[in-house]
Amino acid sequence: MARIKVVVDPELQPIMGRYMDIRREEQDKLEAALADGDAEAVRLLGHKLKGTGSSFGFDHLTEWGAAIELAGRDGDLDQAARAAAEVRYFLDNVDIVYGE
Repeated sequence: MARIKVVVDPELQPIMGRYMDIRREEQDKLEAALADGDAEAVRLLGHKLKGTGSSFGFDHLTEWGAAIELAGRDGDLDQAARAAAEVRYFLDNVDIVYGE
């Protein structure tokens, strides 16, 4: 698998570990909601992801979060699952670099 390098603001370093832990916890919840067919939970988790990604330098997370939120709202869990798979790949393969 190819690693994904993301450069973020060095000021975020003290809180980045916790942020990534929360993203992984919420990804687990998202995958469970998809397995359960819970479109409302999918929508809400997508909304959270959309709201925080760009603030931490992860524009792709914001884009995927928006796609998941919209798919959850529309009840299109297949589309949400595709975007969730992108998020999982990102979370599993991201290398964070501070301020290059």
